[in-house]
Amino acid sequence: MNKKIYTSHDSVKIGLILSMVGGILDSHTFIFRDGVFANTQTGNIVFLALSILNDNLEKTLQFILPMIAFAVGAALTELIKNFLPPTSNFKWVHIILLIEILFLFLIGFVPKDCYNNLVITFISFVCSLQASGFKSLKGSPYATTMCTGNLRSASTNFANFIFKKDKKAGIICLRYLIIILSFFTGALIGILLTQLMGEHTLWICSALLLVAFALINSNE
Repeated sequence: MNKKIYTSHDSVKIGLILSMVGGILDSHTFIFRDGVFANTQTGNIVFLALSILNDNLEKTLQFILPMIAFAVGAALTELIKNFLPPTSNFKWVHIILLIEILFLFLIGFVPKDCYNNLVITFISFVCSLQASGFKSLKGSPYATTMCTGNLRSASTNFANFIFKKDKKAGIICLRYLIIILSFFTGALIGILLTQLMGEHTLWICSALLLVAFALINSNE
């Protein structure tokens, strides 16, 4: 049987870096930018409903703008994937990472309580690019900006490993657990860095993404 060949951006090491960035961004935006989630929009939908019921226009905009930016980011990712010439040496994954690196570096200059709505909107856009672009880990679907689906997949594969003696499922389960742990580690680091560095915490995310870019580029 032929061994499956995966692209470099599907690797576990890239997944670890991206998940850590996801964890940093989630904790940073929540504690530093008015309790708004940039990564996952489920919480923002709940907060949006509350703000509408409370007739709070400012809060409504605060939660709806990141949702719109997330949707735009997902659409843009598909455009980049579909319209970039396949013969180009510059792959879609390179473009997505460079956009992320540039945006987070620039946003890292914006101090706390300054243009918060705009900052969170742009971070949501960045998170959407990452979530929409990096969806496969060694052939298994996963997410680098949230943990719910990863936790479900880890549990499912663990059950198959225990009850069906499926060794492959055990390996897949371990991969998901590593990604979840990386996200959790990123969240912890994000809290500590935000306390020490404030808005400049985003520069660390840019640096990590630059490492991911270099690793992918060296294996292309």
